[in-house]
Amino acid sequence: MIRLSNLSFAYGSKKVLEDFSLELSAGETIMITGPNGVGKSTILRLLAGVLIPVSGEIDHGLPEGTDPRLKTAFLPDSLSIYRSMTPAQAAEFHAGFYNTEPSDLELALKAGIDVNSKISDLSIGQRVLVHLSMILSTDPELILIDEVLHSVDPYLRDIVFRQLIAVMEERNPTVVMVNLNFHEIEHLADRVIFLGRTGIRLDESVDDLKAKTRRIIGEEISPEYPVLLSENVMGSKHHIVYPFEKKYGEIADSNIREMDLTEIMTAFMGGEYGVS
Repeated sequence: MIRLSNLSFAYGSKKVLEDFSLELSAGETIMITGPNGVGKSTILRLLAGVLIPVSGEIDHGLPEGTDPRLKTAFLPDSLSIYRSMTPAQAAEFHAGFYNTEPSDLELALKAGIDVNSKISDLSIGQRVLVHLSMILSTDPELILIDEVLHSVDPYLRDIVFRQLIAVMEERNPTVVMVNLNFHEIEHLADRVIFLGRTGIRLDESVDDLKAKTRRIIGEEISPEYPVLLSENVMGSKHHIVYPFEKKYGEIADSNIREMDLTEIMTAFMGGEYGVS
């Protein structure tokens, strides 16, 4: 169990997190999403030890005296890895720091990357695969992935996700991801946290969230329904309801639709921005 207790953090005079608490169970895969500027990437950096909170505590649940950074793999939203080195040199340097065997750069080789070329000559997607190859080689217990995968082409993203699945099945790490493509991670994530401007607005398992959210089409519905978002779609009124319970009133089953994770998160985002 990883516990973030009453964390506060600010960039200068700009407060990003205040009295923020969260628990992450061992072996969970968690997606954190929400609008820009609410602290999603900051949470990852605090967990990675890149940032230090102004106040509050982070308990990684490790034996006393263990540096959590040695058990953490962090793929940030901006890569700054050894551009003057080759991937092979970077892997050796990285292994020396962590006192592990150098990564065999399997991901990079699968993508046809020349591991003896300069990292500065690689594309962003290729650098992501080199970075991921190295950080997974340390047998991490916590894997943190920021939005950088948006810049990776579909073929390379597929390689990344296949490797993540293999690592998750073999080692059962805790995985925390920020704002990745919902369609791509829907089958990976156990839990979704939606971080709004006033804190956590949603913290649900993916299965429970999908079971409790419905799209109501073409009906005027009772104000008793907790509507996340209302919108006009091709001349028809749509209401996104969470949590949905039929007991609020009689609605024709033909007008009730299940939703995938992308649709649900889009509705939460629209509600956060006040779209209607």
